[in-house]
Amino acid sequence: MITLERGIREIRPGGGKRVVHGKAGARRHPPATRTECRTVSFGAEGTASENESAGGWSIDQAEDLLRSLTGVLSARMVARPGGDIQEIHLLTTEEVAPKQTVRNVESALLAHMGLTVDHRKISVAQTRAGDGDGDDGENMLIEAVPSRREGRLLFIGHQMESERPHRVRVRVSMEWKGQRYTGEAAGTDLPRSRLELLASAVLQGLESMVTPESDDEEDRRAGVALSLDGVRVVDAFDRRYVMVGVHAVHGRHVTVLSGSAPVEDAMERAVILATLQATDRWVRGRL
Repeated sequence: MITLERGIREIRPGGGKRVVHGKAGARRHPPATRTECRTVSFGAEGTASENESAGGWSIDQAEDLLRSLTGVLSARMVARPGGDIQEIHLLTTEEVAPKQTVRNVESALLAHMGLTVDHRKISVAQTRAGDGDGDDGENMLIEAVPSRREGRLLFIGHQMESERPHRVRVRVSMEWKGQRYTGEAAGTDLPRSRLELLASAVLQGLESMVTPESDDEEDRRAGVALSLDGVRVVDAFDRRYVMVGVHAVHGRHVTVLSGSAPVEDAMERAVILATLQATDRWVRGRL
């Protein structure tokens, strides 16, 4: 409390008093303490706004960057507070292939904002306009990048036959868009060899799927080669898993692929599913 007399009696912190002479009505205040404040906006659920990340970039900036890419009509990004990107959805024209668009998105975000995004979080849908009988005089066809079950390589079944003592031949059947492919492999009839033969049969079938059937040498070189790196059975989380490693060769490029599957009913089935998981996306990108 401050009382005005002939001077000003000032209450100071700690209870001390000091009379300050001067003009009646004048007041002196202790020096103000500097306090830095930061304003954070909150959404309806009480969480920090997702529009701005801790890294100094915003979702609006990222979406503007994506919309500037060739062929992109609209873009929507979903991220957690702090900048963890969860999903990216794009609507594009047919000017650029969907897989190339995904690579463009990865490169643009890395080069402009230093963001690394898993390609599996990027979803692309293509739109094609044409003449039609609709009210607006335009038909719109949306073509999504294969992501559902019908757009994946399907395992149909496998066979295992004994050719002669200590020799076995395996066949694995797969399906892609209604067409069946079969891969074969033969070798020694031993427990570990059986697993590797199954994986090799899958790879042989996939090679026939993506390698063009042509007598032209240049066309044959455009095909791919899939080489088995190994098959391992591991125990983790109180379960058994099969892990498969594959080397995918396309031209001069070699890509290391891997896949895994839990052993639920039969070891042979787990090997086939793990091999397909390792190669599925890579192979479909070349079909």
